Amino acid sequence: MLIRKKIFIVASVALLSLSAVWRFALVPRWTERIPVNWEWQSDFIGVNAYPDPQTGLMPKGDITGTYTHAITITPNSRQSGSLELEDRFLIRDVLSGKVTWEYNFRAQVAPRTGAHTKKEYQGDYFVFPRNVEQKTYQLRFSYLKGIPVSFQREEEVDGLTTYLFTYRGRGEYTEAYAGTAEYPGTKVQPGQEIKCANDELVFKVWVEPVTGEMIKIEENCNSNDYVYDIASGKQLTAVDRWAGKTEGDDVINRVQRVTKERAQLLRTTRYIPAGLLTAGLLCFGLVMLPGRSSKNETD
Repeated sequence: MLIRKKIFIVASVALLSLSAVWRFALVPRWTERIPVNWEWQSDFIGVNAYPDPQTGLMPKGDITGTYTHAITITPNSRQSGSLELEDRFLIRDVLSGKVTWEYNFRAQVAPRTGAHTKKEYQGDYFVFPRNVEQKTYQLRFSYLKGIPVSFQREEEVDGLTTYLFTYRGRGEYTEAYAGTAEYPGTKVQPGQEIKCANDELVFKVWVEPVTGEMIKIEENCNSNDYVYDIASGKQLTAVDRWAGKTEGDDVINRVQRVTKERAQLLRTTRYIPAGLLTAGLLCFGLVMLPGRSSKNETD
């Protein structure tokens, strides 16, 4: 009886200790928001239009474009508490394959939370964190410059529960950009900015709350982007009109991947440590039972 008691005591201490170590030492290492080899990519169909080079006027119709938005970790950029993410967003003419718009962005981000590490961007997130809350987040990635995206409601996307966040407003989102070999860039003079007319930039994102992964995005400026004079607010020249959203196979594939990631995270962060804690308490309870039985028999 005494030997069995000692075994249960040792097992209880071991299980409770392992539960604590698992929860507070191992889980933070294993559940970084941006782990090694992490990436996010979305390919979808949208529409866009550009002003006539001769008249500067926007056409009435739109052309179809293929949108590619990819976020990857810059090689060898991971340091203590920080890494660099590279964000490339481009649009190609669906018929010619020519790049008609491109925007590249790099930023230092905390791998544990997905938040920006630069002091001037304090409070802004590059990607949503783990365990997303039903509140407003400041989002800064790609062409979005720290916009407040507000929680609206829960929605199911192909059977997966997500949180819908939205923004609608001014969206000063494109500064002078030199471009690449494929795309000449978007240029503005000092004192000018590019934004969606009539405060009608619309951005919607569906986020799986446990992982923080973006499942689906809808974004548009259907009322045209223009160059504006910052001081006077005067509208100068048209830049483009665009709209796009992820759907179809892109969403289905993302739901499948994130569902697996969600299950793994729940096992790691909740089920396993909870199981160890329960087993440890059960062993402790078994230690106490013989003592109570013995006392009752004596009475």
